[in-house]
This record gives sequence, structure tokens and C-alpha cells, in this order.
Amino acid sequence: MQLLDLKTKYLWSGKLTELKSKLEELEVQKSMHIAQHKWTALKEVLRVEALIFGAWNSLPECYSEVKKLAYGVLTIFESTYSYEQAFACMNIIKSKVRSQLTNKNLESCLKLKTTSYKPDLIKLSKGMQSQCSH
Repeated sequence: MQLLDLKTKYLWSGKLTELKSKLEELEVQKSMHIAQHKWTALKEVLRVEALIFGAWNSLPECYSEVKKLAYGVLTIFESTYSYEQAFACMNIIKSKVRSQLTNKNLESCLKLKTTSYKPDLIKLSKGMQSQCSH
């Protein structure tokens, strides 16, 4: 009954619709920053979780059962696949042969291995001076 009541209240359904449009805007902003390789600007974009939980927290207590259901759905753990993949990559990168690898270098290697970033090698090589033969 609370869900039905929430759906019929224009104020609250409007807030959830507004939340949806804000989330879509954030995803567009993130995509643009990623495409332009603006990693520091990406950190400044609002966190999606803060918006979602903020919207659900703004609901009055008369919707307590709906809020419980929403929190239950929102806090389900993600698949551990990505974590397992990162640890497998780390074990390959930091083998017995490369045991002296620093944490900073290991982190950089893991970022390169686990992201879909493809550098423009031609553009990068044009900016470098080639070594002349003697």
C-alpha cells in the first residue's frame, strides 16, 4: 500500500523522476570526462550513491517499508568477478621474478591492465624525438 501511495503522490514521484534525470546527466558527464581523459575532473563529479540515498532518505517515515525495500536492493553486493580479475592480474604482474616492484608501479600496471583505455600511440610517438644513430 505504501508503494501505491508513493506512486500516486505527485511530490514524491516527481522527486524520483528528478533523481532519474540527475543520474542520467551524471552518466553523460562521466562519459565525457572519460572520453577526454579528464581523470581529475571525473573525481569532482557527484557520487551517484549520495544522490540515490539522499533521495530515499528524504522520504517521510510513513514510507518506512518502501525505504527498507529500497535500501535492501541498493545495498546488494556487486559480483566479485571484477575483484577476482584484478587479483589475478596482480598475481601475474607481481610474480617471483618481479618481486621488487613498488606498490606505485604495481598500481599503475594494474590500472593499465584492468581498464579499457587505449592510448593513441601514433600521437604520443610524434611528440617524442627519435634517437639518432651515431
